[in-house]
Amino acid sequence: MSVKEEMSKYGFRLSASCSGKAEFTKSVKHQGKSAYISVTNTDGDGIPTTFDEPVRVTIYDMSSGDEVEPGKDFRSVGTFLESIGQ
Repeated sequence: MSVKEEMSKYGFRLSASCSGKAEFTKSVKHQGKSAYISVTNTDGDGIPTTFDEPVRVTIYDMSSGDEVEPGKDFRSVGTFLESIGQ
């Protein structure tokens, strides 16, 4: 199974900006407001391609696009997915 398929099982979708940055995203409520979770590689410029790759997880306000939680690094995609369960 690919990283994309596994992330899809947890409700994440692949998103890309017009500047070419790719990320996995999932819409959530955070402190009563619409927000989204962004999962990228630790450089923040693309998606992880293997389950062992470190990732950065950041929560953004849906309206403003502002970061509402500091990004948190996980040692791997698998570690992140284990932390959120299903």
